[in-house]
Amino acid sequence: MKPISIRLKLTALYVVVFGLFLVVFSGWVYLMMEQKLNQTVDQRLKTMAELIGKTDLCAVPSFLPPEFERRLNHIFGVRPTGKFVRLLDLSGSIGSRTENLEDKSIPVDRQVLQRVTKGEIVYQTQNLFGDEIPVRFINYPLLDYQKKVRGVIQVGTSLEYVQASMQNLLLILLISVPTLVFVAGLAGYFLAGKALKPIRDIAATTRHITANNLDERITVEVAKDDIGQLSQTINEMLDRLSQAFMKVKQFSADASHELRTPLTILRGEVEIGLRGDRAADEYRDILVSNLEEIERMSKIVSDLLLLSRSDMGQEVLSLESVDLHELIKELISQFGMLAEPKGVRLTGDIQPVSLVRGDSLRLRQLAANLLANAFRYTPEGGSVVVRLKDGDHGVELVVEDTGIGIPEADSPHIFDRFYRVDKARSREEGGNGLGLSIVKWIVDAHHGEIRVESVVDVGSTFMVVLPFDASVISVDEIKK
Repeated sequence: MKPISIRLKLTALYVVVFGLFLVVFSGWVYLMMEQKLNQTVDQRLKTMAELIGKTDLCAVPSFLPPEFERRLNHIFGVRPTGKFVRLLDLSGSIGSRTENLEDKSIPVDRQVLQRVTKGEIVYQTQNLFGDEIPVRFINYPLLDYQKKVRGVIQVGTSLEYVQASMQNLLLILLISVPTLVFVAGLAGYFLAGKALKPIRDIAATTRHITANNLDERITVEVAKDDIGQLSQTINEMLDRLSQAFMKVKQFSADASHELRTPLTILRGEVEIGLRGDRAADEYRDILVSNLEEIERMSKIVSDLLLLSRSDMGQEVLSLESVDLHELIKELISQFGMLAEPKGVRLTGDIQPVSLVRGDSLRLRQLAANLLANAFRYTPEGGSVVVRLKDGDHGVELVVEDTGIGIPEADSPHIFDRFYRVDKARSREEGGNGLGLSIVKWIVDAHHGEIRVESVVDVGSTFMVVLPFDASVISVDEIKK
């Protein structure tokens, strides 16, 4: 079954709501019109009764003079039938009446007669003359000169005009409401289509965007409306996707290059070894070189696996309270043995610091990568300084070198995977361009921050801030 379009859903919803409104409004108009017409009839009946009450009826015969019928025609019009006037005494006997009641009998309601005797005005609606059309009449007190009730004035008229008017109104409503609903449906369908056109354009544009043309964007006509905000949101998503695809492409190219280089070396050395008979020492040198390249590839694969697992959230940290003071002192001792052969002076200013909450193995890897990076880019005769202290917001680890420095254009990219400032030196020193990427991940995983300051041909300073372990801070320290 084909799904119903949003355009049809909106149109149907609009038609239903508008139709319900028209039905309710038409019902209200019908009731108000009926009430107004009945009030008009009652007011005219009362006006006629008041006129009769002010007339001297002492010598009026059994049939009221034609003057009363003229007054009835003046007030109610000529068309309505069933107009009459009748006078009753307090016993209910007929005193006078209009000639059209000569052969008609109207029953007297004793309860109504009692109410009128007390001065009350009573309206009644009855089928008096055997017709289907009812008659509306008033029972009005007839007063003497002393303002005492001495009889009842009955003035009536047929409701034929009221019923005819209501039937005409009902016919108009029965025709106009469906017509208006139909016209509203057509208008709603057109307006819904016009309102949804930008969304269809967005869908069409988005449908044609693939990995090969991620640079295409949706045109934003009005940035502040809902459609404009949707377009901007999709464009921002496309920007992120484009950047992600570019990083994936660059990463794939760099990874292929990094793995191809040691494989090329391995192949070349093996081919050289197979060209002829060689001494055992030469074969040993070839195997040692091959082992170095295999270790390099193994390191690249291990680092890539770590970063891949971290991207997918599969790398779980073993959190514990870590004393960076002892950890950094041990690393300085180990790297000190590497500093002397390179002609690089390694010094440390390691102060006792508060504990941090983290993974000791990853924090050790963080510091080791920073030190290895400093040694890799510091020439002979240079120096590397390591500082550790408590800062305002956490434990601060600073690694400062007098190496080649980082050009300003390269600064935003130093934490990108496989990015190197000096590719030749990095290759010679065994770097693979993943060390600082791992450092950045470890810092972020520990909710810390890392800052870099560098001047070309002067050196670089990396500062890492790791938050204190809140679980071991004393109450007195918290109060301070």
